Amino acid sequence: FLELNYSVDASKNYRYGIAKSIEALSDINKFLELKDKDIEKYNEISNLIWELEENSSKYPSLKTLSWELWGYGFDGEKHTPEDNERLKEQLKTIDLLLGTKYWH
Repeated sequence: FLELNYSVDASKNYRYGIAKSIEALSDINKFLELKDKDIEKYNEISNLIWELEENSSKYPSLKTLSWELWGYGFDGEKHTPEDNERLKEQLKTIDLLLGTKYWH
């Protein structure tokens, strides 16, 4: 998904930025590195993990993902998001990616 949405000027590509912001969910080591090195991004991803469960009625595929993340050691914690619209886009992107996971 990142490759499909990459452009030379990635800073101007909104969809790429949203996908890049959830990349830490793909690797526990990336997640833990954020915890040690970038507390702002860690809080954003930690809140996203918490929101996955909270929004599972709207996006049912998120419930399974939230359990899997918990099982692998990804801790979610409620933080007040600075940008609620960004959070919504992250959730929609995750739902999209889960819906297409068998295509490749």
